[in-house]
Amino acid sequence: MTESPPSAAEQFFAALRELRQATVAVSYAMLARQAAAQQPPLKISGQRLSDWFLGNALPADPAVVRFLVEYLQSRATRASGYQQRPLSWWLSLHQHAAQQRQNNRDDGGHGAVLSRSHRLPKVWRVPTRNASFTGRVEALNTVRLRLQTGLTPSIAVLHGIGGVGKTSLAVEYAHRHADLLDVIWWVDAEEPASAIDQFAALAVELGVTSEHTMAKRGAAEARNWLQRHVGWLVILDDIPSSDLARDLIPAGPGRVLITSRDTRWSTIGAVVDVDVFSREESVSLLKTQNVAMSDSDADRVAAAVDDLPLAVAQAAGFISETGMPAGEYVSELETHANDLLGEGRPATYPRSAASVVALSLERLAGTDQVALGLLRLCVFLGPDPVPVSWFAGAEPMRPVQLRVVVGRLVRMGLARRTPAGDALIVHRTTAAIVRDILPASERRALRTRLQEILVSVRPGEPDVVHAWPAWALLAPHAAFLQNVSSGAEEIESPEFRALILSAARYLELAGHGRAANEMAARARERWSATLGDDHFDTMRAAQRQSATLPPAHPDALRIEEELYARRVRLLGPDDPDTLASASNLAMALADLGQHEAARGLDEETLARRRRVFGPDDNRTLISMDNLANRLSGLGDPQGAKVLRDGVLAARQRVLGDDHPDTLRSRLGLARDLARLGRLAEAAEIGDATLADATRSLGTDHRLTLTAADTVAGILRERGDTAQARLLGEDILARRRATLGADHPETVGSAVLLATDLAALGETAAAEDLRRQFALEPPT
Repeated sequence: MTESPPSAAEQFFAALRELRQATVAVSYAMLARQAAAQQPPLKISGQRLSDWFLGNALPADPAVVRFLVEYLQSRATRASGYQQRPLSWWLSLHQHAAQQRQNNRDDGGHGAVLSRSHRLPKVWRVPTRNASFTGRVEALNTVRLRLQTGLTPSIAVLHGIGGVGKTSLAVEYAHRHADLLDVIWWVDAEEPASAIDQFAALAVELGVTSEHTMAKRGAAEARNWLQRHVGWLVILDDIPSSDLARDLIPAGPGRVLITSRDTRWSTIGAVVDVDVFSREESVSLLKTQNVAMSDSDADRVAAAVDDLPLAVAQAAGFISETGMPAGEYVSELETHANDLLGEGRPATYPRSAASVVALSLERLAGTDQVALGLLRLCVFLGPDPVPVSWFAGAEPMRPVQLRVVVGRLVRMGLARRTPAGDALIVHRTTAAIVRDILPASERRALRTRLQEILVSVRPGEPDVVHAWPAWALLAPHAAFLQNVSSGAEEIESPEFRALILSAARYLELAGHGRAANEMAARARERWSATLGDDHFDTMRAAQRQSATLPPAHPDALRIEEELYARRVRLLGPDDPDTLASASNLAMALADLGQHEAARGLDEETLARRRRVFGPDDNRTLISMDNLANRLSGLGDPQGAKVLRDGVLAARQRVLGDDHPDTLRSRLGLARDLARLGRLAEAAEIGDATLADATRSLGTDHRLTLTAADTVAGILRERGDTAQARLLGEDILARRRATLGADHPETVGSAVLLATDLAALGETAAAEDLRRQFALEPPT
């Protein structure tokens, strides 16, 4: 298959680029100044020049083409075939290119060069464009070509060290191609859980889900939409590892642009290495923001910051904001640089970026103490977006004033806004530098203040699904704040400790089991050192750590045994917390197959709870339910049913038919009846409970899916494997979307479905499912 010959537009831009490459130090700023000096003057911006040399737009005025060709030919320092071309050749080629652009304006951008209409896509979430963006012509052109491969999707990866400008390049690409696509969606992908939330937000924007849909389900719906449509671009910004990318990259006939510091991308997409600025690009950016700066001063500043894009951008913004002379800036940089990067800081971050942060802090201290105070608070939070509204009560100011303060931080290169403008982000490295600069006493005071702020924005109890979006924002920052605490001399407030435990509970319920366990384990370790093992909160952290371990994990039994013994010693055997530990210990024993020991402990706990709380207290009913489970596990379904009948009657009387605990009792009774061979009764109760759970809790609630599991199990017992298989497929799809593929409940659903498929003779489908979930072969 032969390649198509280059179009007139492609020939024009290739010739224009080669002509410029044959010159020395002809910057966009220089071209713009020379154009303005023509008679009559030609008004050309650096941005427009960048568009022309990139190939995203075509000069409309032949006079501009005449100027560019004549000026670049006059400055050429090496031989070029296009240097000898007469002006008539250039004007003819430009005319053909313009005609081609007109003829192909509606072809979607594939092969045609379109002028920029500045039309935003129907669905748009991209950070604000950097008005001072400069250079990167070759990199942008490479990205454009890499994302027109015809693959599904076309994937390009911007790779380079931190601060090299990958994110800025991705933002610029998105804005330049905004009029060619229907959907452009930006995902801050540093934290996988946060990325899932952002895909869920895309689903809402696309109109395929509501704001109340669980995040993982919403993310799955967004990916399904992308797989069925064309004309979209998803940007995954700052993915820390290529290992995480496969779960985030959507399928379908669109484009995916990734930025990352990781090097292992060759098997995933076309890698575009992003290097530091050329000196020309550094000087152009500095002079764009500082018009009065001389070329020599700009060159000195660029050299001092080693042309690192982040450092150049910060220097340009700092000098523009403060008016500091370039010579003084370079001098200050030399005297401050070596003291700012502490031990363990990334070696890939040159000293100049850290020095710019320190200089900005010094200047900010003399001009805006409120902005400085806000920054000092933010650096103790994580790299995720921080809602500006959290700080409304931290300083006596109106919301508009608070946004002005945030704007100052953004202008000085110390933070950036999210696309919606309602949250700010302080880069991880900037935050680390600022934290290192602060005295220890001030760090402690700021952490204490932040604890109060986070407690004040607590969204309610984590068991309430409608509060989950707010918990998704809060949980990572609460964890980060605890992690940067300084040691045993610093003790968190009781309210903040409660917040940490609730955040871990949210993570568990939302399906982030590993993150929940890590958070609880860190809390337990820290509080053990600061408060002691016998403190109530240390014991609660231990209980949360055990609850977030996978079923039958040996550490769960060890933790529960230690915790139960400690609570008996400190609180006595009848204390509510002690009885909760006894119940949890019995479950840990049962998970490990020690059913007789679990039964004995459950019987003792039930007797104590009846005496302490009364027969209708929900804690007593929980113990009855647990004991029924033990009896069932020991082969006594009739004894289990007798207990379950009593629990169900009490819960219906006290809690009502649709309460989750009542629904659980109904499901337990259905299972007991099935074990007794009373399958018709079991099916009737199971079907009714599933319908009630769906109506009251929704199709994706974990209890609704548990009810569906129960119904599928009864279908298998009745020999209706085909119907069980259909229901099992739906259960697996919903759990995969809401809990994730690696959640134990999802894996359990896959095991059951694979068994059904094999029983129906669909061996290939069963084996494929086992491979997908890395399941053990059947024995």
